[in-house]
Amino acid sequence: MGIISRIAAVAIAVSMVVTTGCRGGMHTGKGGAAAGSVPITVSDETVEVEGIDEPFEIFFLADSHISLCDDRDEELALKANGRSILFKEDGIEAWDRFDALIDAANAGDSDLVILGGDIIDSAMYASVDHVKEKLATLNKPYVYLMGNHDFEYGTEYFSDKAYETYLPRLDEMRDGTDYQIREYEDIIIFTADESNNRITPEVLTAFKETVQKDKPVILALHVPIEPVTGSESLIEESREFFGMQDDVIPVFFGEHGCTPDNTTREFIDMVLSDESPVALVLAGHIHFYHKEMLNERILQIITGAAYTGAALNIKLIPKEEGE
Repeated sequence: MGIISRIAAVAIAVSMVVTTGCRGGMHTGKGGAAAGSVPITVSDETVEVEGIDEPFEIFFLADSHISLCDDRDEELALKANGRSILFKEDGIEAWDRFDALIDAANAGDSDLVILGGDIIDSAMYASVDHVKEKLATLNKPYVYLMGNHDFEYGTEYFSDKAYETYLPRLDEMRDGTDYQIREYEDIIIFTADESNNRITPEVLTAFKETVQKDKPVILALHVPIEPVTGSESLIEESREFFGMQDDVIPVFFGEHGCTPDNTTREFIDMVLSDESPVALVLAGHIHFYHKEMLNERILQIITGAAYTGAALNIKLIPKEEGE
């Protein structure tokens, strides 16, 4: 993928238009690649977590950017076509990659599937329907958190109309909330929606209540957090990937990325604090794999983009005493 395409893939590229029309039946999400014929790469990760007694597995994917359009959203036909071409990696449609990854999740032993944002690219009915139908085949529970493209629509990007008209199209999959919590006997999974590079006060309040429960927390976000270790690995890799030399790379939260507002800053400070029960942060958004300690205790793993066939299978195991 070229530099311009990579930048467009994660920037606010909602006005992109290509002067070709909808491609007929392909935009229904039907008649795609045959099952088993789509190459995918699911990376296995093992993470030791202090305070859990039994292993727990998470299948994590993000950034499939499915862009399917039909006559219910005819006004987005040109944009949908251009965006679907942008995320057609190696000649394979984004929705076929998504389907193959969900099939892989079904075939695995994960306890929970987390969809980490930008699963769809504009809240068009055909895209939403395709994802709903595929998720209905899952034989395990899932959570769906919002990225920055899931409910944008044409020029409506985090606008009042986007929230009022297009976000509700995804409510059935996301439980209609800006955060989701899955609490198990010895671990909590907390997912937070991306709100134009911001954490909402509602999410912060829920997170404050969650961290009081004295259980390890696995946090899933769309936008990654910049490490506070002094390492510039994420910064340099982002610059190289996006072809930028700017001091600020607005694809993660932090000093060299998106400047957090007060609520988001408080949230990040809580995540990284010495008292934080967060053991692992999972994220997407940047479209390439990156694994690094955020501080001395907390690991962050960022998945590659699902439209390329990338996903993570994370096995959480008890940390041995004395380690």
